Amino acid sequence: MNRADFSAIETFVRVAEAGSFRRASVVLSAPASTVSVHVTRLEERLGTKLLERTTRRVSLTDEGRRFYEQVRIGLEAVIEAERSIASGAGDNRGRLRVAAPVEWGQTVLGRVFDVYVQSFPEVELEVILSEDASDPLRDGFDLVVQTEPPSSTSLTAKKLGKPMAYRLLASPAYLSKNAPPEHPRDLARHACIVMGTRSAQARWQLGARASFVHRHTTANSWTLCRDLAVAGRGIAKLPDYLGAPALAEGSLAEVLDAFRPPPEQLYAVYAKNRHAPARLRGFVAALSEHLSVWPGCLFKRPATDPTRSHATGSIGAGSRRARASS
Repeated sequence: MNRADFSAIETFVRVAEAGSFRRASVVLSAPASTVSVHVTRLEERLGTKLLERTTRRVSLTDEGRRFYEQVRIGLEAVIEAERSIASGAGDNRGRLRVAAPVEWGQTVLGRVFDVYVQSFPEVELEVILSEDASDPLRDGFDLVVQTEPPSSTSLTAKKLGKPMAYRLLASPAYLSKNAPPEHPRDLARHACIVMGTRSAQARWQLGARASFVHRHTTANSWTLCRDLAVAGRGIAKLPDYLGAPALAEGSLAEVLDAFRPPPEQLYAVYAKNRHAPARLRGFVAALSEHLSVWPGCLFKRPATDPTRSHATGSIGAGSRRARASS
């Protein structure tokens, strides 16, 4: 087998995994037209059609599926062998392409990069922040940060730090004018700030059950939900990476701390069958170390006087602190 044959087989495998010539071209760093030509020539050499092509996507024929299953493992073994030999001198250099959720990435990743670049100053970082689901193999990322483990057996996932907590938060001004809720059912009488779109259900998972809330404001941004809560517009469900700093400075206080929403575990997802270079392992380690202490390190509540009206801390059922006067 010559190099051209090997390249054609690799191109076919990436198209099969990506589901489109355009996505495969991103993974291979090649024009989509070149990707299409390689697959066409492979089909001509084999004398059979491997892919069904439509304007929206491509899919495997029966012959293409059998061919894919037979060549994929061997292809990955060859690529991994090449990388394990060649990467000895280049593990600490090259490009690291990372995908992460938008607002989480804006809040957290800058701090991680500050630490990471001290150990890997020659690595070129490329960061794509998006709320769309990303796949390392399909979309050409070295690592994807997400809140669910992958379903594909070609990917591996490492838990990052502690599960990310969520809390119900409101401003002192709002709680001074509205009796703090004692039970999730009380949220039907409160102004609630709902993350998402207007078509999404205004229902929060609190404790062991889901509770419908009174939707006062809807926003598709966690940051905007926080800012609206600080401005006194109502009660918001916020992740700790945004809520903990506001709690620490006293601009928000927690309500219904006995009925907290379930936490979410973050995962670093990357290809399983490929040699993991030091630059990737180092970034995963930096993420894990940072998330094991942050944002908990920012969550330091000022001392409260139980004889005074509410200033900071927790309000409502399950709290030992004094409740705000209404």
